[in-house]
Amino acid sequence: MKIVSAILFLVLVVTVSASGQWKKGSERVEDAPDRKSVNGFGGNLIVVENPREFIEQWLKPETPKINTATIVKRGDLFGAFVLFAGCKPDAQGVCNSEVDYMIYKPDGSLYAERKSQPLCKEKAPPSPIIQLSRAILGFRMEKNDPAGEYRVKAKVSDLIADVSFELETKFRLK
Repeated sequence: MKIVSAILFLVLVVTVSASGQWKKGSERVEDAPDRKSVNGFGGNLIVVENPREFIEQWLKPETPKINTATIVKRGDLFGAFVLFAGCKPDAQGVCNSEVDYMIYKPDGSLYAERKSQPLCKEKAPPSPIIQLSRAILGFRMEKNDPAGEYRVKAKVSDLIADVSFELETKFRLK
């Protein structure tokens, strides 16, 4: 297993309202294992192939097309990202939010972990604007990794608002 960490930004087709509720168009979208909001703070966990290319697309002025990876191939580079909105700023207008990333093997054992990674530790973006976490978990599945369904979890915490929640998504290694 090779783990690569990177620091960058991101957005999604689903948006978040000023109240922190996820929306698709004008329709409210219910929480799901990979997408939640609590007290105006929302997060969405995704896994994509070729994270560098994804980030390049994200940084363009056009809305990026997000193709999540549900089946992964050995040797390819993948990235787990948290899209978020609504972190609470301190008196200076700065957010203090973190993410803990975990990947679990098909047997439930821990495959990789990165704790207390920066989600946002800078000036708070306007609430309805979706951002890409500063911490991105990059990984590559190796030839000896067991085939099957892997779970990716992210514990997202807004340390100023004292809000945290867990997100989970899955992918299959064939």
